[in-house]
Amino acid sequence: MPLWRDPKTGKYRIQFQYQGKRYSKTGFNTQKAAERWEVNKRTELEQEAQTLPSPPTPSVSVSEPLDLETLMVKHLRLAERGLAENTLTYRKTVFKRFLAHAGNILAANITADHVEGYLLTRPSNNNFNKDRTELMRLFSWAHRRFLLSHNPVYLVEKLSVERNQKVIPSPQAMAKILVAAGPDRPLLLVLFHTMARIDEVLRLKWEDVNFQEKAVRLWTRKRRGGNWEFDWLPMNEDLEQVLWNLWQKREQDEWIFYNHKMGTRYLYRPKLMGTICRTAGVPKYGFHTIRHFVASYLFDKKKVSLPVISKLLRHKSLRTTELYLQAIDPRFRETMRLLEGNVVQLLSEPFAEEKTYSPPTHQEAGGSTS
Repeated sequence: MPLWRDPKTGKYRIQFQYQGKRYSKTGFNTQKAAERWEVNKRTELEQEAQTLPSPPTPSVSVSEPLDLETLMVKHLRLAERGLAENTLTYRKTVFKRFLAHAGNILAANITADHVEGYLLTRPSNNNFNKDRTELMRLFSWAHRRFLLSHNPVYLVEKLSVERNQKVIPSPQAMAKILVAAGPDRPLLLVLFHTMARIDEVLRLKWEDVNFQEKAVRLWTRKRRGGNWEFDWLPMNEDLEQVLWNLWQKREQDEWIFYNHKMGTRYLYRPKLMGTICRTAGVPKYGFHTIRHFVASYLFDKKKVSLPVISKLLRHKSLRTTELYLQAIDPRFRETMRLLEGNVVQLLSEPFAEEKTYSPPTHQEAGGSTS
């Protein structure tokens, strides 16, 4: 592997080959720092090669062209260390489909036509764009590593997608969902009171709950770089009671939502919300709907400010929260209220007397009368 992280020191180590000779260095704090060193070292070696005699041709070529499958494998070996499981699985699936479409040809021979031809086999514009993103990451990575001289995906443009407005349940529907959840109600209540993503809640350990400080720690990977990061959120009394009840009934001391049949935490609950919604007699909603509902409820009904909700959602950008809530600026609402009332009567009311413009006389303008 050209770049990896030492599990003992936490430092990055990088190596590459140039004209038959291997170069490596360790001790980098970040992956980007290691990549910068490689780029600078290659530039230095290329400059030296221009002034020194060409080295003898190595017995085994170290710049043999890579076939597509080998390129994908090299990329995935690194990606699997920094990607969430679902993301990695989807990327592997895209690679397999593209490999079956294009064939295991030389990666350098992949053209925009290969990429576009594959993407056009996808059933929707959204699928087209999602798979394009995964292929873009593959070929951009190869280009940065000097494994390819170009990125064929750059020439393939995204397709337009009609984004359906996310339907958020009414408070009455949400109440029915919580009642119908039965023994799984604690899971939904934790989602409700933390505004967390389902994977974040399923990953909760008892060490992430601090009853003394009334706080809960949520881990996420949905940020730039793919590193695990955490945030502490305050527990209200309802959340504290839910978690305390779960603590008293726990079967082990590690996972909060423990699957005793598997002997570990729940990894997925794909069918649970569908079952609950059918029992409640409401349209099918997903776990993420709860996050949307609570955020919208706090903004619309409780008048909580957008920056506060953004912090609770743990968004890095306020713009993300605005799109998330599909929020309307309160100032716009106040302005539009100025148009309320009987429009005909409003427009028929006499306006304040307007002065009719007349040009100044020659004398008013300061001209001479003579």
